Amino acid sequence: MRRIYFITLLIIMVTISFFGGMTTGSSYPPEQIKDISIDALLNFTGSPGSPAGENDVALEENEVPEEEPEPEPEPDLRTVKMVVTGNIMAHIPQIEQAHVEEDRYDFSPSFEVIAPYLQAGDITVADLEGMQAGPDIVSAGWGVSGYTGFPEFNAPDELSEALYEAGVNVFTFANNHALDRGYDGLMATLEHVRGLGAETIGAYKSWEERNTPLILDKNGIKVALIGYTYGTNGIPVPEGHGYCVNLTPDFYDINPIIEDINTARNNGADLVAVFPHWGGEHHHEPQPQRLRQVAEELAAAGADLVIGGHPKYVQPIEWFFHEENGNERPTLAIYSQGNFISNQSEAANNTPFVEYGLLLDVELTKNYDTGEAWISDVGYEVTWVHREWRHRVLPLSDVFAASPEEFNLTEAQVDRIKNIHDTTTEVVERYGHPEDKERAMAIAEELYNQAYEEGF
Repeated sequence: MRRIYFITLLIIMVTISFFGGMTTGSSYPPEQIKDISIDALLNFTGSPGSPAGENDVALEENEVPEEEPEPEPEPDLRTVKMVVTGNIMAHIPQIEQAHVEEDRYDFSPSFEVIAPYLQAGDITVADLEGMQAGPDIVSAGWGVSGYTGFPEFNAPDELSEALYEAGVNVFTFANNHALDRGYDGLMATLEHVRGLGAETIGAYKSWEERNTPLILDKNGIKVALIGYTYGTNGIPVPEGHGYCVNLTPDFYDINPIIEDINTARNNGADLVAVFPHWGGEHHHEPQPQRLRQVAEELAAAGADLVIGGHPKYVQPIEWFFHEENGNERPTLAIYSQGNFISNQSEAANNTPFVEYGLLLDVELTKNYDTGEAWISDVGYEVTWVHREWRHRVLPLSDVFAASPEEFNLTEAQVDRIKNIHDTTTEVVERYGHPEDKERAMAIAEELYNQAYEEGF
């Protein structure tokens, strides 16, 4: 519109000049008027074949147009998500329920609802209590064979297969049931689970394996995983095979764990997670209480995560903060995540809490330019085992967001579950988790900001 306006104005001016000249006798000759008009038009619209407006403003001789500034470089920040379950046990009712035909079993219904939560982890760790040793190896203590539940667990291979398909990619066997089928049963279990493609911690096939830390490299973040158990239910570690289970009786001597933390760091681990199987059963707080001191000592030694199991109840989350290289470093500890899946029930155990567990998810971040790594987020999901519906593990946030019928429940059942959920949440936060998480996240935010200001 602007160009049309000026062209029109130019034509009017030339016309006035022509007719005015006719009167005064001083008009341009027609050929000069033509030249002026064309020159004016070319100067406004650009010469033929050139982009419109090219000559709107004449560039001074040798003048160079300014270049766009280069964009500021972005720091290379990477993240990994770790998901961790509580105790996994297969009692006889679960095994019988999973029996399909002859020697075939199917445990997959138990994990079909919770699977998306497990699959969300880059590293998803499960505490598998009991063996996958096949039906023929005789148990070490009671001398039984076949598939058995408590007190010496031995489940069909399909249990670990279903867990792996649901998203678990690391199994810890550092627990009190590691030798339920003796040394041979443990070796058969490791062979089978590793054959699925999963990693294992806490149990090994040689001294070389035992002394080589498991460090998983996910998205350029190297996470070391270390598992230890308080005992093996009185079944002795076979002579000459001291490597087969990471054992430190009742966690009185944690020097072996500290040595493993140091070895992992020396082998390039960015972050270290320790999985202790410890403490008295059926308590909402660590028993004995000295385990809190043990957790703090592990944190001071360099553990970033201390994720406990065994007590069958959910226990609190606690944070520890230590100075490292002039900065404050947080460590997350949870003393027990309760039961992820089992046949334990309120009716048999005189408590509802054995039916509930905590699914932990932790986000880890690394500044790849500087090598710094830290905990950048923590969340958890309270879970419940629906024993009357093929022992399905249910995430309770999903249950509360849906109608009871979607999960084969009544409104009365959901109300009761809500009460236990609220109690469980209170237990988790008993040692100041909400406030200390906020403190830890402030440290994470500062590291994030530093990465943009000076970390590249």
